[in-house]
Amino acid sequence: MIGFLAIDIGASGGKAFVGKYDRNRLVLEEVHRFPNEPIHIGGSTHWNLISLYRNVLDSIKAASSLEIEIRSVGIDTWGVDFGLIDRSGSIQGDPRHYRDMFKDDSMDYAMKKAGKRWIFDRAPTQFQPFNTLYQLISLKRKNSRHLKKADTLLPMPSLLTYFLTGEKLTDFTFATTTQLFDPDRNDWSEELIRFFDLPEIMTPIVDPGEIAGELLPSISKELGLKGMKVIFPASHDTASAVTSMNLSDDSMFVSAGTWCLEGVLIDKPSRDEDVIENNLANEGCYGRKYRLLKNLTGLWLVQELLREWMKSDPNLDHYALTEMAQTARSYERKIDVESEAFKKPKNMEEAILSEAEKLGISLQNRGEIVRAAIEGIAYQTEQTRKQLQSITGRSIRNIRMVGGGIRNRLLCQLVSDYTGLPVVAGPAEGTATGNIIVQMLGLGELSDLSQAHDLIQRSFNFQEYTPKMRDFI
Repeated sequence: MIGFLAIDIGASGGKAFVGKYDRNRLVLEEVHRFPNEPIHIGGSTHWNLISLYRNVLDSIKAASSLEIEIRSVGIDTWGVDFGLIDRSGSIQGDPRHYRDMFKDDSMDYAMKKAGKRWIFDRAPTQFQPFNTLYQLISLKRKNSRHLKKADTLLPMPSLLTYFLTGEKLTDFTFATTTQLFDPDRNDWSEELIRFFDLPEIMTPIVDPGEIAGELLPSISKELGLKGMKVIFPASHDTASAVTSMNLSDDSMFVSAGTWCLEGVLIDKPSRDEDVIENNLANEGCYGRKYRLLKNLTGLWLVQELLREWMKSDPNLDHYALTEMAQTARSYERKIDVESEAFKKPKNMEEAILSEAEKLGISLQNRGEIVRAAIEGIAYQTEQTRKQLQSITGRSIRNIRMVGGGIRNRLLCQLVSDYTGLPVVAGPAEGTATGNIIVQMLGLGELSDLSQAHDLIQRSFNFQEYTPKMRDFI
């Protein structure tokens, strides 16, 4: 038996899984879990890079304690955020948190300066204030000393990979989230970089499955290891999640977690005017395919409610909240989970109550508050399905869900109810599974995605949901 280590770091926490492979089945074993807690300094929010790196090392150490050969490790993270490296190879400050950009006007500045369509034609993805492009423009406008000293920009998974190997590279799937990637050139957009007078600090772009190298000798010595390879998976977490799914042309995917990433798989980016109008993204997948998707607020709402309520009731957990919501009253009108009120609220409960009151709804208890949040997510999924069908001309007949959010069975059932479609949910750790699959493909343990999906199908349990009611929609 051999193993492959996936380190999957999301906006709220990280998990490390060893995929144990006996040439027939893949079994995931969790070896480490850790929080990803931002640091607030001087009015801005940063990622705790030292803590993340320490937990990466702890994950590798925990994996190596298993009595199997660990062939490789791969790191995936959320998108858009990055670190800046100077000429000496040192990090310039802690990476900024993408949510800080909700109070920054650099996206509006860029669109007024260049034109929305002009930007989209060169980097056809969603317009979000936190995209790497706008973060760089913001640093430029603020005359950032860190940007002036920067020699290299490394996305978060590339940054952690650099610390392990010394190699400076960017995976294709992450590059497509930055709004700096030009699919016509299959490279960074020189026009965007020149137009906004940004420094030329981007790295070469590699495909998922590329071997970055082996652990640095100092790390191998510290951990008592040697020869472990570090591989770029589909390093944007949604791309890894999509890799774990066997999608057909009539399938829609939902990667459910803090965010809900919802879309379809396509061969090349869609430049339809409706893509801009509905603010959809063209983001890369394994095999240089693309996912046409919408980035929607997900279980962030419930996570924040739980965090707030646990201050007075420490025994609460996600299971308890879901049970409350299961039996709570449903209201005909649905809160808009994409409202600005939910981007960075001081208090999530107050934000949800306020948005409900605007609709003439008076939520009576915690169960109704949670249900309103979950129904809002499911309702938005149906709106996204309609948009995707209209843009692609496809008839979507089924939905595949992965991610930690599928443990919320109420969400999965409501997605089926609101869309009127069958839902297949699994694997729960779809991102880690996809991460491991790409490592196996990179090392030649699997020949292609078809073989990989056959392996996933016989290795994991899947839950099926069918629509139960539609009269309330």
